[in-house]
This record gives sequence, C-alpha cells and structure tokens, in this order.
Amino acid sequence: MIKKGAGEMLPIVQAMQLLAAHDYTPLGPLITGREFPLLVQQQQVVFVAKLITAAELPIAEKLKAQPIPLMPRVQAVLQAPDCRLSIETLINGHSLADELACQGTFNSAEVKQVALDIGQSLRQLAQLGVVHRDIKLSNIMVSHRHYYLIDISAAREYQRNKSSDTRLLGTSGFAAPENYGFAQTDGRSDIYSLGIVLNCLLTGKVPTTRQATMTQLTTDEYWRPIIERATAIDPQQRYQTATAFLTAITPQQRSKPTLVPGKQWLLRMWPRVRKILWWSYAVFWLIIVLASFTDSQPLDQIVTLSAIFIMIGLPVVLHLVNRWIYDRVNQLGRFHYRWWLRAAEAIIVLLLISWIGQYMS
Repeated sequence: MIKKGAGEMLPIVQAMQLLAAHDYTPLGPLITGREFPLLVQQQQVVFVAKLITAAELPIAEKLKAQPIPLMPRVQAVLQAPDCRLSIETLINGHSLADELACQGTFNSAEVKQVALDIGQSLRQLAQLGVVHRDIKLSNIMVSHRHYYLIDISAAREYQRNKSSDTRLLGTSGFAAPENYGFAQTDGRSDIYSLGIVLNCLLTGKVPTTRQATMTQLTTDEYWRPIIERATAIDPQQRYQTATAFLTAITPQQRSKPTLVPGKQWLLRMWPRVRKILWWSYAVFWLIIVLASFTDSQPLDQIVTLSAIFIMIGLPVVLHLVNRWIYDRVNQLGRFHYRWWLRAAEAIIVLLLISWIGQYMS
C-alpha cells in the first residue's frame, strides 16, 4: 500500500525518470522551496522543466511547433502516464514586478516598449487561438531591453461555442471580469490585463482587488485614454484585437518614397561621408587652435578662440543637445517642442555673438 505522501510524490518521481531518459540533468529548482519549475541541462545548455496539466498539453505543443519570439521557446514536451513536462528555454533576467520595485515608475517611452513587446506576443497567441489569462507583472520578464511573456499554466484555447470558461483562473486585480465566470475569456481579456500592467508601471500602484486600479488611473495624457479603453468592464468597449491595440499605440508611419539609384547610393555612403565630415571638422579646429598662437597676447588668443567657437562650434554643440532632448521628448508625442528648441538655440548663439562683438570692439 502506497502512503499518501508517496502517492503525491509519484508524478515528481516520474518527472525525474522522464528527464533522465531524455538526457536532461537536473541542476536545482528555479524557485526556492519548490521542486518545479526545475533547471535542467542538456549538452551544456540550461533549460527550464515545468510540470504541465493535460489542459496545457495542446498549448505547449502549439508553442513548440510555432514559437513566439518574445516567449520562452518550448524545446520538447515529455509525457508519462501520470505526468507531463515541457522543456523551455531559460529567460535570463528579472520580472517586471522586481523592475518596478527597484526603479519605481516607468516613463512613457519605457511603458511603450512593454506595450509593444507584450502586444506582439498577444497578437501571435491570438493567431494560435490561445488566451494567456494570467498577464501580470511577475509573468513578464525583462531581458536585454525586451519584455518576455512567460507562464502558460493558466492559458486555454478559445472555443467559439462556449459561454464561459470551465476553470476560473487569473490573478486578482489583473484578471478581466470574465475570468470570474461572467463570460468566456478571449484575446480582449488579455488586453484588459495588459492595460492594468501598463497602469501599474505609470502609477507605481499594484492592485490587490479586482477593481482597485480603477480609482488610481494614470494621469498621463497620452496613456490614460488607451488604458481606459483597454480596461473597460464591457469587452465590447475594449480594443477587439491585439492588432487594434498595437495600432493605437504606434503612430502611423508614412510610406517611404522609392529612391532612385543615385539616392540609394548616397544613402549607403552617408555613414562614411558623415565620418569624413566629422574628422574634417576636428582637423579644422586643430588648425584654428594652432593659428591662434600667432597672437602675442594670451588674452587675444582666448578672445579669438571664443569668438570662433561661438560662431562655428557652439551651433554644432547646441544642435547635438537639441537633438538629444528632442529624441526623448518626441517619444512622448510632443513634436512641437522641436521649434522651441530651435528658437532657444538661435537666441543663445545670437546673444553670445553680440556679447563677444561688444567685447572685441
């Protein structure tokens, strides 16, 4: 007679036998205090072995056949009578929850990158007919400036003829209302959860109850209407697809004109031409500095160099600062700031030219 404790360990014993049979060497648990997920190694490559249920099996098989770039790749699916394992690539990084706790609220550009990366994964999951159902801060990993969606333990395949889910899963505060049995979950449920995640990143407030975040909505003018629509209680009022969501956060790009062969050649050569111009500019300044030593008085040398710098060097420096500021402001959609920066650049140069002119006279 097998004791209850031994019976509970039987799937884990079978899991270890499966891993050994397929030449995977256990390295240790991924989470302290839990047997699985388990770090395993095969041919010097480290993977993550996870116990999966019968409901998760077809989803794991789909992800194995059609990998999604910003999700762990399912390398293999192993089966035994009482246990099933998925072998996935290891995402080296830390969770979005840890990132938020460490650095605090995200700026608009960082939030947009999260939205783009997870939105692309949701779009590809929808193409496979899969609903993730547990999008939250701890299920998004940060690695090499990209955001990876992990953990398919709550995922399900969408079925058109069902009015609600068989299993009610999801994390309180992040799950859409339909996760609690009001309707069947679909891609719009994942968009709801992603909206909650983005709001957390902007406000630093992590919800602990179903509707907690609705009273702490971001005040960001760009993101507020997007998040309001994504987290609408009625699924019909949300973005209906991940593609629609991505379109809302991505400005329409103008079609690029067809370049004639001469312009194509110039475009290819431009990096080299720009490098030559910068080297020429440096040599030009070296000549000016050497020429300034012809003045017998040190004060005259300083005045001459200052005047030349204000007229020739300062506009270049201000232009680079201008572009640096614009690149960051532009990510927030404030395009008109570029003209204020140009005006400030011109005013500074003119004032300094006037000042040095009065001094030299």
